[in-house]
Parts: sequence; C-alpha cells; structure tokens
Amino acid sequence: MTAIEIEQDSTSTELSDLIQLVDHQEAVQTTETVEHVYDWFQKHRQEYIGVLRDKQFVGLVSRGQVGFLLGARYGYAIYGRQPIGSHLMDKPLQLTSTTPLLSALESALSRTGDRFYDDVVLLSEAEEFLGIITVPTLVRWQSRLILEKTRLAENQQQSLQEKNRDLFRSLNELRQSRGRFEILFENSALGVALLNPRGEMETCNRRLATLLEIELDPAGLQTHNLNGYLTSKEQESFLRLLQDHENNSNNTSARTSEFMLQLPGRGPRLFKFFSNWVRETGQVCLLLDDITEQRVLEHRLIQKEKSALLDSLVGGIAHEINNKLVPIIGYSDILLTQIASLKEVETHVPDCGSQANCKARDNLKEFEKFGAYFRTIRDAALESAKIIRQVLQLSRPLAREMAVVNLCDLFNEVQALLRFRLRESGCQVTTQFPAEPALVQVDASQIKQVLINLIFNALDAMENVPQKQLRLSIKASAGDVVFRVADNGHGIAPENLGRIFNPFFTTKAVDRGSGLGLSVCQNILKNNHGDIAVESTPGAGAVFKVTLPQATPEQIRAAAAAKQSASPGATSEPVQPEERIRILVVDDEEFITAMVQEALRRSISCLVERAESGQHAVARLQQADFDLVISDVRMPGMDGFQLFDWILKHQPRLAEHFLFITGDAGSSNLTEKLESMSVPVLRKPFEIDTLLHHCRKLLKH
Repeated sequence: MTAIEIEQDSTSTELSDLIQLVDHQEAVQTTETVEHVYDWFQKHRQEYIGVLRDKQFVGLVSRGQVGFLLGARYGYAIYGRQPIGSHLMDKPLQLTSTTPLLSALESALSRTGDRFYDDVVLLSEAEEFLGIITVPTLVRWQSRLILEKTRLAENQQQSLQEKNRDLFRSLNELRQSRGRFEILFENSALGVALLNPRGEMETCNRRLATLLEIELDPAGLQTHNLNGYLTSKEQESFLRLLQDHENNSNNTSARTSEFMLQLPGRGPRLFKFFSNWVRETGQVCLLLDDITEQRVLEHRLIQKEKSALLDSLVGGIAHEINNKLVPIIGYSDILLTQIASLKEVETHVPDCGSQANCKARDNLKEFEKFGAYFRTIRDAALESAKIIRQVLQLSRPLAREMAVVNLCDLFNEVQALLRFRLRESGCQVTTQFPAEPALVQVDASQIKQVLINLIFNALDAMENVPQKQLRLSIKASAGDVVFRVADNGHGIAPENLGRIFNPFFTTKAVDRGSGLGLSVCQNILKNNHGDIAVESTPGAGAVFKVTLPQATPEQIRAAAAAKQSASPGATSEPVQPEERIRILVVDDEEFITAMVQEALRRSISCLVERAESGQHAVARLQQADFDLVISDVRMPGMDGFQLFDWILKHQPRLAEHFLFITGDAGSSNLTEKLESMSVPVLRKPFEIDTLLHHCRKLLKH
C-alpha cells in the first residue's frame, strides 16, 4: 500500500482515524523463511514488515534484524530456512485505530534507546492488522503539533486582551496547551531547538543540551551558536539553509539535510536535520537525529555485499586462470622429464665415429637447450599461481592455520601486493629488516591482513603530506619479534590515543571508514598471541608497534618435520600392480584431462580414461571398474561434490581412492565444505610430481 502523503502546509492536526498515517500494510505469514523476507526487503523501501498467523498479527521484523541474521559468517546456512516467526522483534508498540493522536505520539515518541526508531503497528479494535506507521511520520506530526500549539498559545494570549469574560477558560486552555508542549518538547528523543537566522539557539530541549554538553540557561543560550559545532566545510551550507528559510518565510514545509557536528568528547557525529520556519516567531524549528551508527551499519552492509561480489568474482577468475596454468606447468614438467631422459640417451650414443652419430649427438645437445626455456615457463606459471593464492587469501581468508613463517617474507609479499597503491600514492618506502629470519608461529593470511590495514591507515594519514614517508622495520629480541609501521602523517590527537582500537571509533568521514579496521587488527593479534600499541605526536606522524612471540625451537623443528613428510619427492617410486590400473579423470576442461592423462601414462603403468562432466563420469563408473577417480570440484551440471556423493552411495570402496583437483571451490562455504571432507585435495595449478605423489599414495591403500 502506498503511504498517504500528508499536506505539509496543513494547520490541522486532527485526524479522523490513525489509519491515515499508515505507511504500508505489507505483512508475511509466520511460516515464511528468513531468506524470503530478506529478498522482500531488497525489493522494497520499507524498514519493517508485519508478521501474521493467518489474519492475526503476531509481531514485527525489521530490515536490520534480518540483515544481521544473514550477514553473519554462517547466517544463510543457520537462519536462511528458518521461519520468520522464530525471529520476531521484542514487544513492538501497538496502537488501535481509535487511539487519539496525542496519546499515539506520546506512546511512540517517549520511547528511549533503540526502541525509539522502531515503527508502530496499527491494529483494529478486533486486533486485525491495519498497517505500519513510520517514526518519521510521527516526528513530522510532533513537529507540526509543537508549532501549532505555539501559535495557539499566541492566539489565546491575544484573546485574553479582547475577551475578559473568557479569561478563566482561556487561561485553563493555555495551561493545558503548554503542558502538552512541554511533554512533547522535553521528552522528545530528538534534539529540538529554536534558532534565529544567525544560528543562535534561543531555546532547546534537554536532549539537545545533553548532546552538545551545554547548560540550559535561557539567558545565555544565544551564546551557543549551532554553526560553531559544524565543520568548516559545512558552516556556509548551514547558514545558507537558515537564510533560505527566512527569505522564503511563506514556505513552512519541513526540509531534511545532513551535517557533521564536532561534539565535545565524542568526536565527529553525523546528524540528520529536520528544519521548519516558524513564521509567527521568525525562528527556525530544528530537530536533530544522530544517525552515525545507522550510517556505519549501512556502510557495513554495503561492504558485505561488495565482499560477497568480490568473493564470487575473484573465485571465478582464480578458477579460470588456475585451470589455464595447469597444462602450462604440467606439460613443462613432462618436457623437462623428457629432456632429462634424452641426456641418458646421449651417454649411449657413440662418439662421433660416424657422421650419423655426430649429427644425432648434435641434435640431442640442441634440444637440451630448450630445458632452460621450459624451466622459465614453469617457474613463471608457478609464480602466477602463488599471486592468485595470495589474492584469494585476502578476499576470502581460509580457516585459521598456524605455521612457522618468516615475518620478512610476509612484509615482502604485502609490499608486492600493494606495489601499485604505494607507487600511486607517491610514498617513499624504507625497510629495515634483520639479516636472520624473524620466525613466528602465526596464521600468515591474518598477519598479512594486519599489515595491509596498518599500511592503508598510514597512507590515509599522509594524504595531504607533500613528501610521504613510510618506514617498515622488524627487530627480534628477548623472545619476541617486533615490527613497526611508521608514517609522517597528521598524527593522532592525545585524547584519541586511548580510543582508536574501540569498534566504530574513527576520525575519518563516514563514507571513508567504519572504525573497525584497528579493532579487527587487535582481535587478530590477540588470537595469534600478539599485541599492538601506538605512539604519536600530532603533526609528526604515528608509529604502530606490533609484538609477536618468537617461534620456539620445538615449533621450528615440528614445522620442518611436517614439511619434509609432506614432500612428494619421498615417494616417487612407481606403483607395481598385479593387474593393469584404471584411472578416471573428470574435468570440464579437455586440455586439463589430456595433460593429466599424459602425465599418468608416462609415470604409472595404467589405463587412463577421461570424462568431461559428472554425468559422463557416472556413466563410465557404471560400465567399468576403476582404481582411482580424479575429479574437478566446479563443473556444470553434476559437480565434484555430487559425484563424490554418488560414489559414497553406489561404489563406497572408491571413496578412499578419490582425489579432488580445484582452481577454486567458488565460495567460502564451499571452501569450508571441501576442507571438512576426508578427501585429499590438489589445488590447481599443480606440479606433476605432486600429482603423482597423491596418486601413488591413494593407489597403495
């Protein structure tokens, strides 16, 4: 239902029925899923929707509530299919169509805390759902009521002079009017002020006084100019708004605008201003609503949507590129093996006793020169694969995996990832790393995220500095490894030093930062047994100091042992089966199955068949017995997961002889599913030796 527009120049606040204020009558049944309600919110502007059981109203749900449920890490999996009736708001305000306007306003606008922003449910006397009234609609009526009651008071004062016989009645009405005014004015959850055209406050309510930390002294209120709380960029716009109200005094319609206020002790806060011109008093009536947290939450929701898009986009690109790198690396390995075998042949070619022998030996030597080219191709492809893995870790970090790493290597990898951003900023980067490895046991991808956040913050702090200098240093001492990220930016104000790690605290504009970066860094370091501190002098830059425990000898030995046991070179001997081995390779990319087929034929005495889809693989598995199945994860139609499920059900013996190969699983959920399965995974692009190592190991079971 389309919201009924209320005439802004109307002077009557009398409504025949509150249903005239209904914004919409949209409702869902309690059995609808959370995912369905989320989709509804994406297609409509409403912030709340009613929940019915048949025709009986049972509660409300909000856009933010549903977004919070599904925005969690496992939100869709946990809550997506649950009935919306299980996630109702707690005790929404309910009015009936016969409720007087003043009572409705007092009930709705006297609420405190977050409940003030909740929309109101309108029911019939029979408790049937009539619709939802939004808070802005009630606030507009509150503002109009304030203005109308003020005018009414003035008219009544004039009446006192003209009609002495109505003195008692008029005084009584005036007292009642003022009482209502004070209730609405003082108990408003919004800051309310009456300003002169210069921006000086001539009166304000307690809420606004609390926000601005001023004393409610009517004699000295004019010394408080609201323009002084605005940033320098917005002062001119605010004065222009006030002057426009004065110059167009016949236009009493409300105007909405947003301004950033610098509040004592709270820093920059974003406010929404609802302003009206009071023609009778020559003042501007201003209502202020702090929407800082609302904007931060909106920003976070947008970031989540962008992250989901980036997740899908990067995963798809990684999958395609990794697929294309597989034959480059694979065929390079095969050719290098072939060249190595030619060297053995060369030893059996007699010395140039004849012209034919000399020519054969020369041909072999000429062909061996191509080995350097193949190694270069192979190394470049492996380096490309490494870069793709790093990008995937940033866009979609895997589960926490502790390992012994060299912090110097992490710094170098981060600098390589941010090379373009650093060069674009014109920043001079200096590094001071120790000659010996600075070994720590951490989750490498998480520590990279910390480094990137700190470097981004440093670049933002140096935005207006003509000669930007970024200093990165690592030092190991007393069982700890300390790294520092220092800049020569604007620094941090002393009063903010103790607050910069608090969630949502930021000195940046709302559209440039959510205030969560340093809080996330602190949590990551805590999980990795580390700590973070900051030193800063305003105008002279800041130094962020991160301390991590140095890896112990036991941790280093355990990491070396794990690396050695995982090395594919230890089991390079061929499998010697009693009968011919049959291997099925499943991938929708023909050049991948062809390369794997060629590699296996050359190294293992086996028969290799290829299938271009999961359906084709099932058909072959029903026709013949196989000793090993190698399958891609992402395929059109039946994917690798579905193929493995079919094998579990119909040929369970093959479940222990199954190998996944994948360029990227496609999403965080699928990646986690892949890691949770007791099935070996070979990530594309892979080396031939690694493929053979996995195949030999599975064939020995």
